[in-house]
Amino acid sequence: MAICRHFHKPDLFLTMTANPKWPEIIHSLFSDQTATDCPDIVSWVFEQKKKILLKLIDNGFFGTTVAHIHTIKFQKRDLPHIYLLIFLHPQHYIRDSHYINFMISAQLPDPQLQPLLYAKVTKYMLYGPCSIDNPQAKYMVNGKYSKHFPKDFRERTDWAKESYPLYARPDNGLVFEYNEARFTNQYVVPYCPQLLLLFDCHLNVEISARLETVKYLSKYIYKGPDRATIEISGGMQDKIKAHLDGWFIGPTEAC
Repeated sequence: MAICRHFHKPDLFLTMTANPKWPEIIHSLFSDQTATDCPDIVSWVFEQKKKILLKLIDNGFFGTTVAHIHTIKFQKRDLPHIYLLIFLHPQHYIRDSHYINFMISAQLPDPQLQPLLYAKVTKYMLYGPCSIDNPQAKYMVNGKYSKHFPKDFRERTDWAKESYPLYARPDNGLVFEYNEARFTNQYVVPYCPQLLLLFDCHLNVEISARLETVKYLSKYIYKGPDRATIEISGGMQDKIKAHLDGWFIGPTEAC
């Protein structure tokens, strides 16, 4: 919050998750190994990718940057991902929907015109199926999906004062089918096409310039690991064993 007071609200919120099938990882494994066998390689490659991402941002990929802060977390399957808040110089503030559409998309690309981008969006940037298409999906609450997917179709991008922008998601007939599920623009997680093509992994970019709940973003990236409460009862206690039983750290995080 002190950083926000010194500069301003963050302009962009970015998350990037390691891809265990990055060529740099695959080429470093023996023929009978997978990425889970070499968490040190996964950590090392992710660290290099993270440095490239931060260097791009510092060199003005989104415009002149005055500050950025990030944390690294690890998924349940032990893949590292970065939460990154970016603060832009006033001359590069995000001011209109035209600039948003130039930088970010929430649509399926045309598979004929952009086959490589289409392959990456359908591989990394689709959420679901959920809601009426899959009532048993995780995060369903009272018959609705708590993560707010599928989104409504929209012909144009609109600003929203107290939330992320309402990105354009036209009902243009583009559909991706997988395992009997049908995905339209309603299921696309916002992404930056250039970064998605470069990093080849799940990479979500959101405009947060008008998001009034700055505290939410700050708490989100600093929330730390998942926690649970345990109770140890009985007579003599082995405090070292109790600590180890209540502690979880994956091999990639350890590396």
